[in-house]
Amino acid sequence: MRVSVYLSFFLFFSTIISPLFSVDHIAVTLKVNENVILTRNDSTYPVQKGDILFNGDLLETGSNSFAAIQFNDNNSLVKLFPNSSLKIEAKKDYDKLNKKCKLAAGKIWARISKDKGDFEIETSTTVVSVKGTEFLVAFQSNGDTDIYTFKGNVFIRNKIDDLIGTASAGEHAQTSGSGIITISEFNTAELPAEIIEFLKAEIEPLEPQEKSSQPQQTLPSSPESVLPENKTHSAPEAASSSSEKPSQGISMGGSVGTTLMNGEIYTRVSFMPELIIGKFGIGLDIELLIDGDGKIRKEDWDDFEDYLAKILYLRYGHRGDPVFGKIGGFYDYTLGHGLVMKDYTNMLYYPDMKQIGLQLGGRLPVANITLEGFTSNLFKNEILAGRLTIQPLLESELPLLNHLILGTTIAHDRNQFKGLMDSDGDNYPDIFDDFPYNDKWHNQVDHDIDIFRNAFLEWNPDASEDDFLEWFYSSETLNSLRNPSFQDLGKDYVTVFGLDYELPLYSSKLFYLSHYGEFAQIAGHNNGFIFPGFYSRFLIFDLKLEFRHYEEDFLPSFFDYLYDAERTTVTMENDTSYVLTTKEMLVPLSPEASGWYASLTTNLFNFLYVTVSYEDMYGKKDYRNKSIWGNVRLEQRIIPNLATAEIKYGQTNFDKLTAIKAPSAFIEGKLGYSIIPSTQLIGSYKERYIDLNNNGRIKGKDETVKTMSLGVEFRF
Repeated sequence: MRVSVYLSFFLFFSTIISPLFSVDHIAVTLKVNENVILTRNDSTYPVQKGDILFNGDLLETGSNSFAAIQFNDNNSLVKLFPNSSLKIEAKKDYDKLNKKCKLAAGKIWARISKDKGDFEIETSTTVVSVKGTEFLVAFQSNGDTDIYTFKGNVFIRNKIDDLIGTASAGEHAQTSGSGIITISEFNTAELPAEIIEFLKAEIEPLEPQEKSSQPQQTLPSSPESVLPENKTHSAPEAASSSSEKPSQGISMGGSVGTTLMNGEIYTRVSFMPELIIGKFGIGLDIELLIDGDGKIRKEDWDDFEDYLAKILYLRYGHRGDPVFGKIGGFYDYTLGHGLVMKDYTNMLYYPDMKQIGLQLGGRLPVANITLEGFTSNLFKNEILAGRLTIQPLLESELPLLNHLILGTTIAHDRNQFKGLMDSDGDNYPDIFDDFPYNDKWHNQVDHDIDIFRNAFLEWNPDASEDDFLEWFYSSETLNSLRNPSFQDLGKDYVTVFGLDYELPLYSSKLFYLSHYGEFAQIAGHNNGFIFPGFYSRFLIFDLKLEFRHYEEDFLPSFFDYLYDAERTTVTMENDTSYVLTTKEMLVPLSPEASGWYASLTTNLFNFLYVTVSYEDMYGKKDYRNKSIWGNVRLEQRIIPNLATAEIKYGQTNFDKLTAIKAPSAFIEGKLGYSIIPSTQLIGSYKERYIDLNNNGRIKGKDETVKTMSLGVEFRF
């Protein structure tokens, strides 16, 4: 019966998505040289002559490389200069093809045919539109856009103030995205020699047989897993609603809004400058909290760690490079295939609490060995993780097996009790702190020492100060009123380690298939595994399918998105006492289970981005355990003035999905309205849940933790 259900589901799923395999390509490469890289669905490939291009493809040229592409209207030609980054998009309108190119860096020349549809080139500051002309656009590192018109007319619009202008043949337009668009005459002979030489290069159209109709099979030589879960994101690069890579140069963003902190309302003013040069990038989050008297909150500026917390991220390179590293916030961090650490974040409480994490790694020239280390907090170093991969048969001539990747992962929490919030940093958890926002006091009884002194001396008139202090600090009655510190709670560490492999089976620009497996063990407890696991990437889809088995006394993905909240939870035993439960204490309650996990990520028509994951585990005595995760994001250009719209939900370890609110659930949403192109009204909302009375249900305001913000964000 179970097999027939899965078969029915597979057939239904195939029927639904099969029409989408006929997605038309929008362009083809006519000429490339040296190092031109194509990014499609978060994966990169070298570009060759005759490669077909789809909606949303990103082309990047190196210092000595270039590319020429032709759109499917057969007459629209684009040349991409060296050191340039271009994302191509197109949409059919009956017999016309409306084209849009997003130039993140560098220069582009275009020759557009009349009556073949609209054509736009967009930089971060300017929109250039034409219908039949020949022109060149150069986007400078300082944000200026230069337009040289050789034939016809070019229409220019500033994205910041919506000012418009027109440049005719023989005219040069320059704009910063706001203010006056300067127009002047130019002589082609006065252009830089490298531009003139590039413009003179002849590009021959492809013969029909040259166009790539069937991708050639290749297998990747990189040992880095291409599975989407083997990822790490830092903010704001990954938090952006755009799938584009961050553009080179300097940019400035920020926001203005209100926030409630420690029972007081503050005006929050945030400046977020960002600098990206080559592999190096830095983003700052300089936040000012201003109270009702117009004074800046001093607690955010009184020690060295506060200043380092202004670093949103600092990175060099990316995972897979010979050397890479990041410092700052990690939105979702995964090692291996996710059975040990999956989507962990050190930004769960951001921006109320900022953690500066660290990731360092690199690749050795021997057997493509890769090493990576991670800490969620550079100052405390409590949650640590590491990974090593190797291709042991790389130098052999064994088919397929010479691409075998072996890996090992370890993650460790030095003290789960440190998951309790300590807002004032006095080493006393808020739940046991009578003054959670004052680091000078943590016990009411010590705060009232003068009251006790007066009473003691009144009862004992002959007593000295030493007599009082001896009684005050040795009294069992008073000591029972004092709160425990983290040292009093002790330490409770946990370690999870895993072994895995991945075997690429087929790879091309349009289709990728690999097989993998993973084993994980919680130290002092039991284990679980993934086998078999398959990952496929085709057209606009990323698909995973896994069979999983968990022994009793095992939890998968122990370090997950909610881990910082689940490290230690607090439940009320009665009105005056609490019970602390670490996540590891819940592991023995997990029964043996087997089942399936599936995940689908897709970009539907380049405006709707969807990720859905589902796990269905079953065991003895009709035991069922399910988990679901989902993320939906709308692209901004579909709805007028919509800047961003995204919702994310997850719930784990349920038998039946009877309630949206559950102890292991979370929901996040973000909605943005574009006031002007550079300014957005942003509202965000988060909910997570705490089962205070340990009854398995979430009821009442005390068991729902809400985080809301409303403000104005700007970027220029």
